[in-house]
Amino acid sequence: MNPINSTNLMNSTNSINSMNPANPDVLRPWYVIHTKPGNEDRVKINLHNQEIETFSPLLETYQYYNGKMIPKIKPLFPNYLFARLDLELHYYKVKWTRGVNRILGSGHEPIPISEKVIQTIKERSGKDDLVKLEDELKDGDMVQINSGPFKSLRGVFQKMMSSKGRVRILLSLIGVDVPVQIPRWQIKKVA
Repeated sequence: MNPINSTNLMNSTNSINSMNPANPDVLRPWYVIHTKPGNEDRVKINLHNQEIETFSPLLETYQYYNGKMIPKIKPLFPNYLFARLDLELHYYKVKWTRGVNRILGSGHEPIPISEKVIQTIKERSGKDDLVKLEDELKDGDMVQINSGPFKSLRGVFQKMMSSKGRVRILLSLIGVDVPVQIPRWQIKKVA
């Protein structure tokens, strides 16, 4: 009896094809790319030009500028981004891409991260990979003010006032509950 028959040969060929990076049905694992400071966008563009899929989640923060708080978009993980790689094809391309420090791993061996991590971040992302980290506030939640003239005071969340992010909270001042409208970014939920 010959152990190599046409059925075994077909099965082994199918398994080889399923591991072939040219096969679009097989997803490549995600790796974390450590970039040089401030080079996340440069690396993302350079890898995109090399037809490598990347994911760089962003976060909306606020910065005090000329007496006003203005929104600013920053990377959720400064100096890092995610890339879907086939190490045999892409390792040296990525390693020598302008702006890249290294591919994270153990020693000199890159280690992939779980697909679940990427999916969880993407589920919390909106358009343009902007991640929403804010807590959902409900009527009656205790909140604390982080900045401004009422800094460190606690109050009770009442409701959202506008789509621009203004909220109304009740502050207990001099024994009386006073409704105050402030920007959403100035408060955080207290456990």
